[in-house]
Amino acid sequence: MLDKDASKRRFKGMLARVFSDAVVEDSEAEEIRSFLSSGELLPDEATAVVMDFVQTTWRVTVADSEISDKELTRLKEIVRVLEIPQNLLPPAWAQAIR
Repeated sequence: MLDKDASKRRFKGMLARVFSDAVVEDSEAEEIRSFLSSGELLPDEATAVVMDFVQTTWRVTVADSEISDKELTRLKEIVRVLEIPQNLLPPAWAQAIR
């Protein structure tokens, strides 16, 4: 049996790496899809990791009270690639990407 905590850390690290430059290549999106379909994490576990990643990303993004163009692109890419419903985002994030 796989160590769930290690799998969660690996997935969150993957998300951080994939979205770090605000541009998601097709191969990176496929890497995420492959991980999600592997069964390494249950759907609820994967969702919890994604939502933790969303909260962490948002805290870092607004730490300086400004959202740069690159940060805005990153926020939009995260929502697009991970198909996150707007109602699950921090409200200010959802408003920023409109």
